[in-house]
Amino acid sequence: MAAEAPLAMDLSTSGDSSESDFDEIDASPEDMDTIMQLETALQTNPNLYESHVQYVNLLRKCKLREKLRTARESMQEHYPLTEQLWLEWLHDEAVTATSITETEQASQLFQKAVQDYLSVPIWKAYINFVKEHAAGSQQNSNTSMQNLREICEQALTAAGLHITLGGSLWDAYREYEHELSARDPTSDAQLLRVRQLYHRQLQVPLAEAAQTMQSYLKWEASLPHAQQAIQAPSHVQQGFQKAQQAVSLRHEHEAMVAPDKPADENLLAAFLAYIKYEEAKGDPARVQLVYERALAAFPVTHYLWQAYAHYLEDHLKVPAAINAVYSRALRNCPWVGSLWANALRALELSTVFDEQQHATLYSSAVQAGLQTADDYMEVVLARLDALRHRGADRAQELKQGFQQAAELMQTYFPDYIDRTLRIHAYWADCEMHVGQDPAAAEAVWEGVLKSTAARYVETWIGYITMLIGSDNTGQARRVYKRGYSRKLEEAGQLFLCQAWLRFEREHGTADTLAEASRKVRPILEQAAAAAAVVSDSEGSAKAQAAAKKAKKLTPEEMKKMRQQADPNYQSKQAAAAAAATAGDGIATGSKKGKKGKGPAARAEPAAQAESASLPAPAAAVAAAVAEPTAKHASADAMPSDAAAVKHSTAQAASQALHDQASSAGSKRRHGLGFSEDQPGPKKSKQADGVDKAADSLQQAQHAQQAQQPPSSFSAGPPSNQPPVSKTQSQQSKPANVQAAAGAQSSAGAAQGPPVIFTDECTAFVRGLDNKVTEEELRNLLAACGEIKGVRLVMDKVTGMFKVVIMLSLQHAYVACTVLRHLMSWSCTSAAKLACRAGMPAHCCSVSVTWDIQHKCQMVSCTPTGNAWTLHALRTKVIVVYRALGMWSLPTIAPSRRL
Repeated sequence: MAAEAPLAMDLSTSGDSSESDFDEIDASPEDMDTIMQLETALQTNPNLYESHVQYVNLLRKCKLREKLRTARESMQEHYPLTEQLWLEWLHDEAVTATSITETEQASQLFQKAVQDYLSVPIWKAYINFVKEHAAGSQQNSNTSMQNLREICEQALTAAGLHITLGGSLWDAYREYEHELSARDPTSDAQLLRVRQLYHRQLQVPLAEAAQTMQSYLKWEASLPHAQQAIQAPSHVQQGFQKAQQAVSLRHEHEAMVAPDKPADENLLAAFLAYIKYEEAKGDPARVQLVYERALAAFPVTHYLWQAYAHYLEDHLKVPAAINAVYSRALRNCPWVGSLWANALRALELSTVFDEQQHATLYSSAVQAGLQTADDYMEVVLARLDALRHRGADRAQELKQGFQQAAELMQTYFPDYIDRTLRIHAYWADCEMHVGQDPAAAEAVWEGVLKSTAARYVETWIGYITMLIGSDNTGQARRVYKRGYSRKLEEAGQLFLCQAWLRFEREHGTADTLAEASRKVRPILEQAAAAAAVVSDSEGSAKAQAAAKKAKKLTPEEMKKMRQQADPNYQSKQAAAAAAATAGDGIATGSKKGKKGKGPAARAEPAAQAESASLPAPAAAVAAAVAEPTAKHASADAMPSDAAAVKHSTAQAASQALHDQASSAGSKRRHGLGFSEDQPGPKKSKQADGVDKAADSLQQAQHAQQAQQPPSSFSAGPPSNQPPVSKTQSQQSKPANVQAAAGAQSSAGAAQGPPVIFTDECTAFVRGLDNKVTEEELRNLLAACGEIKGVRLVMDKVTGMFKVVIMLSLQHAYVACTVLRHLMSWSCTSAAKLACRAGMPAHCCSVSVTWDIQHKCQMVSCTPTGNAWTLHALRTKVIVVYRALGMWSLPTIAPSRRL
C-alpha cells in the first residue's frame, strides 16, 4: 500500500499539463479491434472482472476519456475497485475538475473510493484535493475550512490508528492548520487547534511518534512568549509513554503484516493472529482497523467479512455500521448465502424496519448466483423469519412466502432432500400457530409424504409430532398405520415401529397397544434376528459354512423342478402323451394286421428308437411323420380305410403341436405367433418346448427319409416349383442317408414314382422403412431359396411395414425351428443347429446379429461364409422358419394388407 503513496501525492500537481493527456486520441487499429471485442463481451456478460480491467486500461492508454469514464462507472457498479484502479480514476478526474460542478462530482467520487477498502493513500489524496480546491474557491472560507476539517476527521477515524501509515494523515491535517495559523498568527483559537492536534497525535501509538514529539517542541519554542524550558503537559507525556509501549508490543505483528508482504496464507495467518491479539486487548477501534487492513489484502475471503460483522454485532452494536459492513461484504462475495442471510437479519434489527428494503435485498440474494442448496436455504429462512415476526396480520403474506420458497428450492434443486424439513416443518407450524389453520398444516405434511422425503423416518415423525402437539392422537395413529410397513431408509422402519409402541403406551388404550404390537411384531423380530446374527459372529460363520456344504442342484435338476412347477409345461406334456398314445395304437394295429419283411418292417425299429429318444411332443410328431413310410412300404396289404386313419392321425398330431405353439396368447394371429400391431414377445417356455419338438421332428423325418423315398407332407399352399429328381435329392443328403435311401429305392421301386418332399418356410420382417421395395426383399433372401411370394402389411400403431415372405428350400428335408430370439444366435450356433438336425451344411438356419443400437449388422445363411450385409434395412429383422407340414400359413385379411 505504501508503494501507491507517490501516486496519491501527485493528484494535486498542475492540472494543465495533465489535462493535455486526453486532448489527443492515441489508438491503433489493433487497439480499436480489441476495444470492440471487449465491449461485445461485456455487453453479453457484465460480470467478467478481468475483461473490465483490460477494457479500462486499454481505454486509458488510448486516451478515450468519455468511454473511459463510462467503463469505470460500469465496473464500479458490479465490483469494488482496487486501490490502484481508484487512484488512477481519481487522478484523471481531479486534474480535469475546474468548475464547481466538476469539483463536486470529484468529491463524490472520492467518497465512493474510501468506502470500498481501507486505503491511506486514497485518504491523503482526498485531503489534498479538498485542500487545493478550497484554497482557490470563491465560496465562504468558513464553510470550506469546516468541510476540510470534517474530511480530515473522517480520515483519522478510518486510518488514524494505523501504526505505520496513520502518521501521514495526522501530518496532512496539521499542515492545513499550520497554513491557517500562518495567515493569522495572532489568532489564539488557531494556535489552540494546532496544539490540540499535536497532543492528540502524541498519545496515539504511531511508528514515528518520536519525530512528532520533536516537531511539537520545536513549534512550541517558535511561538511568541515561549518559555526557555519547553515541555509537553504531564498528561500528554503519560499518554506518549503508553503509546510507545503499545507500539513496541505490536512491533512483531506489524512486521508480519507489512505492506511488502505477499498476499498468501502466511499473511492471512498473521492478520488473524493480529486480530486475535487486538480483541484480547479490548479496544474496538483498533480491532476494526486490523480487520479493515486484512480485508484490503484479502477482499474475497468471506469468513473475514463474516467475523468482522459478528464482532460489530457483539461489541459495537451500531446498526448503521453493521449494515454497511454487510453491504460491502456482499459486493465482494455475492456467492456466499450465509452473508446474504445475516445481512437480511441485520437489516431486520435496524431501528426502523423497512419492508420494501428487506424484500429488495431478498430478491437480490436469490438472483446473486448462490452455489449450493444450503446457501439458498439460509436466505429463504431469513426472509421467512422476518415475515413471521410481523405477526398474524401478515399470515397470508407469510403463506405466500412459504409457497414461493418451496417452489424456488424445487426449481433450482429438484433432487435436493432436506431431511430436517426446515421449510415444510416450519410452514406447517406457522399454519398451525400463526394462521390458526390445522387443516392447512396437515395439508403441508401430506404434500411432503407424497414426495421423496417420505423415504425417511424424520418426515413421518415430524408429522406425527405436530399432530400429537395439537392433541390429534387419532390422526397420529392413522399416520403410524400408514408408515410402519414402509421400507424406510437407514433402519427408519424399525425406529417408526418402536415410536408407535411408545405412542400407544402414552396415548392409547390396551386394544390399540395390542393391535400395534401385533402389527409391528414381525418387523421387530426380524430386526432382532438380524442383530443377533451380527452380534454372534461365530454362529454366523457356522451358518455360512453349513450353507456352503449343502447340496447344489445341477442345471438339469433345476430345469426339471421348473418344468414340474410350470402348468403350461404339464398341459403340453399331457397333450403330447395323448397324441403319442393314439399314434402308438395305430402303429400297433398295423403290426398286428400284417407282419411283413419288407423295407417298412426293417425301418420300423429304427424309427421307434429315434422317436423314443425325443421329448414327448416331438416323439408324437415323429411317430406321425413316420407313418407315411409304413404306408408306402405296405400299401398293398393295408386297407384303404386304415391308411386314411393313419394319415389323419399324422395330421392330428401335427395340428396338436401347432395348437400348442399358437395358444400362448389369444390375441395373437393364428399360426404366426406374433401380434399384427406389436413386435414379437419374449420367447415363452411353451414356445421353447415347441422349438425342441421341431428339432426332434427333424431327426425323425431324417430317419424316415433314410428308409423310404420322401412323400408329400404339406398342409400349406402347394409348391409351384418343378419336381426335383431323385438323383438331385440324393446328392444333397449326407452319405449315410444316401446309402439308406439307395437300399430303400431298390426295394420299393415297384410302388410307383416317388413323391418329391418339399419344405417351405416363412420369413417375417418387422419395422421396415417405407422405402424398402419388394425387389430388395427378394434379393435379401435369395440365398435361402426361391421366393414364393411377398406380402406387405402396415402396422396400425407405428405405420411401419412388416413383410411376410414365403420361401422354398429345395434341399432342406426339415425346416428349422422357430427362432424368436435371434440376437443370441450366431453363424456358429446356426451351423450347430443344422448339424444336430441332420441337415446338410448349406441348409443351416439363417442367423441374424445386431449391434448395441439394435441395428442389423450381419445375416448369415450358411456356415461356409456365404453371408451378406444388411445395412440397407437398418432395423430389427425377425426370421421365423416354419415347416408347413406342421403349421399352415394363415391367409392375411385384405383389410390388413397394404
